[in-house]
Amino acid sequence: MAGEVRASLKPRDLEAFGALLADDVRWGDDVVPNRCRNRSQVIDTFRRQLAGGFQGRVSSLEIGRAGILCRLTVTFPAEKDGGRTRELFHLYHVSGERITEIEPFVDRRPALAALGAGPAA
Repeated sequence: MAGEVRASLKPRDLEAFGALLADDVRWGDDVVPNRCRNRSQVIDTFRRQLAGGFQGRVSSLEIGRAGILCRLTVTFPAEKDGGRTRELFHLYHVSGERITEIEPFVDRRPALAALGAGPAA
């Protein structure tokens, strides 16, 4: 499935990425104001971010016991964060060949711990 994730995200093919998501996929916890609770909300969020000038690329994918960890290099629009580039991490929890949860991280070490890949290098 990691190859399918990379193949859908590299060209920003939101329809292909959406096909990998469970109908009731979750992104963000209950205290996050922009949380998503289904496939349409996730795709709409990605679509808004791209339309708003966010640029991103998949830097790496790692597979572990909890799923697939996607390391993203994201450049924020100038008006959002001064055009700064940051590394962000999405842990895609997989069940039944669908992504059931997208767990966001801003640091690699806790992302790797959640993935079940062992200590960060």
